[in-house]
Amino acid sequence: MPVQIPNWLLRRFNAVYHEPPHYESSYYGPINMLLTTYFPAVDGYLVKPQARLRQPPSPGARTSIDSTGQKVGTRSDDGNPDFLVSKGSPTLDADVPLLIYEVKRHDVGDAEAAHQIDRYIEWGMQYLSQLGSPMGRMRAVLVIGSKSKLFMLDWGSQSQAVHAEYDLDTTGDEILAILQNIRDGQ
Repeated sequence: MPVQIPNWLLRRFNAVYHEPPHYESSYYGPINMLLTTYFPAVDGYLVKPQARLRQPPSPGARTSIDSTGQKVGTRSDDGNPDFLVSKGSPTLDADVPLLIYEVKRHDVGDAEAAHQIDRYIEWGMQYLSQLGSPMGRMRAVLVIGSKSKLFMLDWGSQSQAVHAEYDLDTTGDEILAILQNIRDGQ
């Protein structure tokens, strides 16, 4: 069944687009509501704000097991995207990450935004390469004000790929259809 976004939330996004806020965090509330509307806990999803994306362990370094069941290093330079949407689990080590959301103000430079999302995409590809199944898929969205960039991370037994689509409306039909497809398991 298609998800319905409340009209008040769409109006809130429009207000943010027309009067861009000074602080990036002003986008967090509306985006959190958008993600939790598409990915509610009652359906087994977990929307993690400021999730820590741990890197593979270095030789001889301390290790831990993260919420996806991967062996990771305990380092201070891990990434923290604004949101990570996962298929949740009742245990501490079996979540399946589906979607990375990184948010930037409308006036942030492309180089800074690209650097952060590139780190998160690298983590996503490392995670997909460690899966026991032959195929994996994850999505990443970089929100820069009213425009978004979508990155599709695909891992197969013979290849890996990152495909990007640029300048999508942050709350436009294309992004909402992608969120619906992720929710529907496509």
